[in-house]
Amino acid sequence: MQAVLRALDALDLDGAMALFTAGGSLTTVFGERAAGRERVQSVLGSFLRGLRASHHEVRAEWNPEPGVWIAELSASYELSDFSRRGPYPRVMVLRGGDAGIDQLHIYGAHELPLAEDGRPYTEVHAPHGWLPTL
Repeated sequence: MQAVLRALDALDLDGAMALFTAGGSLTTVFGERAAGRERVQSVLGSFLRGLRASHHEVRAEWNPEPGVWIAELSASYELSDFSRRGPYPRVMVLRGGDAGIDQLHIYGAHELPLAEDGRPYTEVHAPHGWLPTL
């Protein structure tokens, strides 16, 4: 978990990808799913290209069984236009082993996408449709 967070905070796509297995998968906060190295790289690359900086602070971390790690954290971002977003609450669930990350799921509060600004929460849309907010 710490290695993937270090790579993301360094905006190091190659370093993050080196941690995934060939068949690894990623689920983003907005429900986008990527399976396989090429698709995961595309999704992570798109995310990282919009950032100038990223910071994740782990609040708690668990290893409930071999190969499973769970972290509660906050995430803050500086976008390429120098605007700042966050901190946002996040939970990450990582499944993997000695070969690398098989699955990485990232969960968070339903907030606006990082690149969006000013839209009311009743109009929050993810790649697969409207996100209900609580």
